[in-house]
Amino acid sequence: MKIIITGGAGFIGSHLVESLLNDGHELIIFDNFLTGKKENLSFDGNFRLVEDDFGSKDSLALIKNFDPELCFHLAAQSSVVVSVQNPALDFEHNILQPIQLIDTLINSNCKKLVFTSSGGTIFGEPKNIPTTENDYSNEPASPYGVAKKKLNEIIKTMTSNTTLSYSILNLSNVYGPRQDPYGEAGVVSIFSNKYLNGERPVIYGNGEQTRDYIYVKDVISALMESSKIHDDLFLNIGTGVETSVNQLAESLKIQFSSNLDPIYKDARKGELQRSVLDNTKAKKLLNWEPKYDLNTGMIEVRNWIKS
Repeated sequence: MKIIITGGAGFIGSHLVESLLNDGHELIIFDNFLTGKKENLSFDGNFRLVEDDFGSKDSLALIKNFDPELCFHLAAQSSVVVSVQNPALDFEHNILQPIQLIDTLINSNCKKLVFTSSGGTIFGEPKNIPTTENDYSNEPASPYGVAKKKLNEIIKTMTSNTTLSYSILNLSNVYGPRQDPYGEAGVVSIFSNKYLNGERPVIYGNGEQTRDYIYVKDVISALMESSKIHDDLFLNIGTGVETSVNQLAESLKIQFSSNLDPIYKDARKGELQRSVLDNTKAKKLLNWEPKYDLNTGMIEVRNWIKS
């Protein structure tokens, strides 16, 4: 199958590329390498890597000529902090370029668009825990969340009455090997790297804020399964398990046999206090469920960080 992947050199994207290549597909991968890494794509297989924004004129022409059957859209400006500091940049990468991509796909033979949305931001500060797909009780707390939520609506509107169906997957906090341990996001990798190097991790706020941590391979299986279903899908992809940052730090402290306590700093603007997703719908429609619990996943991250 001919497949387009945006953001394919990133953390999640590279795991998806690896899985698709193992299945023998023909890929074109777009990545501007602002956060992606070429070393993440050290695979053999039938793929072309394009170092460019997926929404550039040349990239869109290439997509049109390639005429894909399937598109995974993972590229994004993914920093909540950057979205607060520079909303225009966030809007360009998370709204304007995706609109051009969708328009190109609609005018091709592409049958499916799979989009990784953000279950940790689009629902705002949720009133219901775990949060279901219908729990739009509050507006997102950051421009990043606003853009992700708006793109969900744009995808639904633009693909209506076309031959292009969509799978919008609202991901909880994804972690695993290849996640940048020096970036802003990816607390499991960041804390692991700190403990490995004998440093104290930094917790913003009191550490009682909670997240739903899902291992990257469980996300990839959900992406793959959702791509096989022609019906439109809007699904939460998480574990349904709520873990505080304090609990996470304590668990990693044990994993690395450390006696160092975290450093606490002021909470960051736009950060939610609680976030955990109800995955009941995804389990039913995809015949899918997470296979990795947090302890198992942390061991995988620890081994990767050490190597």
